[in-house]
Formats: sequence, structure tokens, C-alpha cells
Amino acid sequence: MMKKIASILFLLALTLQGYSQIWSRYKYEGYYGLGFTNFMGDIPAPTKDHPTGNFLWVNLFNTIGYTANAGLRYNFKEKQFLNGSIFIGQLYGKDPAENPKYWDRGIQFRSTFMEFTGKYEYQIIKEKKKSTVYRKLGESALKNISIPTYIFMGAGGILSVGKSTTIINEGKNTISENYIKFAPVIPFGVGFKYRLNRLTYLNMEVSTRIAIGDKLDNAAGKENSSFGSWIDQYQSITFKISHKLRQNQNGTPKFRRK
Repeated sequence: MMKKIASILFLLALTLQGYSQIWSRYKYEGYYGLGFTNFMGDIPAPTKDHPTGNFLWVNLFNTIGYTANAGLRYNFKEKQFLNGSIFIGQLYGKDPAENPKYWDRGIQFRSTFMEFTGKYEYQIIKEKKKSTVYRKLGESALKNISIPTYIFMGAGGILSVGKSTTIINEGKNTISENYIKFAPVIPFGVGFKYRLNRLTYLNMEVSTRIAIGDKLDNAAGKENSSFGSWIDQYQSITFKISHKLRQNQNGTPKFRRK
């Protein structure tokens, strides 16, 4: 009996050691992906009659842009990660015409942006280890699905290079202005991962970026009472492919296979 218990404990120790070695070998993840942005600022901005006030609004044809991103994630402690990323994409806003819930000033902007951010991530739902028990018992395979989930917050900066246009004289003329703006940003949100194979995941993130300032749409300081009441912010939904990376002997990520 004692021999059987000793054998079980030995096998359990080997298993735990194996998982520990896998975790230590793959502390880094590289990722890349695409997504969409939703801009909320002075352009386009809702009136006081809008049901969500100054906090949240979406106008699909007047606020949506796109983004591409890439980055590196480091698992420095169980359930805790550091993440560095770069976003490149478009921010867009246009005053809706003849919509009483929004200001109609005939203004629109479009900018190309580049954002660098560092984030701290905390895993609130861990990944389950796959098993064939459910298949043996004839139960649903859905019970074996694992969706690791994490929340994050960080800091960074955004550089926005764009053009704003104002329609005047009842649509007969336009005034255009090119601009370059920079602002610190605070990103926060939630992410979900789904394992595709041993080292690769599908990763979706939903996030909000709050800009420290009122510059990204080039509307701050304009002589209009409808400007200046909304802090510039933008949301993003991104879909990424994330791949675990081996480490070099000095602890840095290994990007090439030998």
C-alpha cells in the first residue's frame, strides 16, 4: 500500500514539475492583430438631450475607424503579466446631419495615429487543462472549453496626424486644417483567449483609452459653446493571434527557431 502511495506521489511530482518547466520556458508571448476604433470627443458630440450625456455614445457611420497592433507579453508571475504594444490606425469623427441628439456644425476630422502603451494584466479566469474525461462519460464537449480572461490597465502616449474640415456657406465652401497632436493616454479593459494549439491562442480585447487633454480631434479652443465639454477618448475591439515564445539562456525571448 505504501509503495502505491509513494508511486502516485512521485508521478504527481513529475507532472507538476513538467508544468512548471513549461511555464518557465514560455514566459513570453508575441502577438499581432486587427480591430476597430470608436472615437468619442468634441466631433461628433451629443447634445445635452442625448440619453448617455457626455460619457458614452456610438454612431456607426460617424465615429468608427480601424487599427492594427502588435506587441509582447511577459508572464512575470502566476496570473500576472506585463504587456508592451504599438497601435497604428485611424480615428474618425463627423457631425451627423439633422440629428437632434448630436451637434450639427458641419465639421469632420480624420487622423492617422500611432500609440505606444505599457500595461499590467491580471488573469481573473485561469486556463483549464484539457481532458478526455467528458468524452469517456459521454457528456458534452462544451464542458471542456476554456476561455482564460484577464483585466488590464496601463499608460502610454498617442501621436495623431490628421485633417479637420468645416463646411461653411450652406455647404458651398470648406475650410481645412492639417494638424499634429500628442497626448498621454490611459488604457483599460478586458481580454479573452482561446487556445488554437499547444502554443498559439486567439485573443480578443475590448478596451477604452482616455486621452489626457482635448486635442485629438483638433476641436479644443474653437469659438463654439459646443466644444470643450468632452474629454477625448476612444474604444477599440481587437482580434489577435498570440504565440508563446521560448527563452534564451539570458532570459530574453527567442524570436527565431533553430
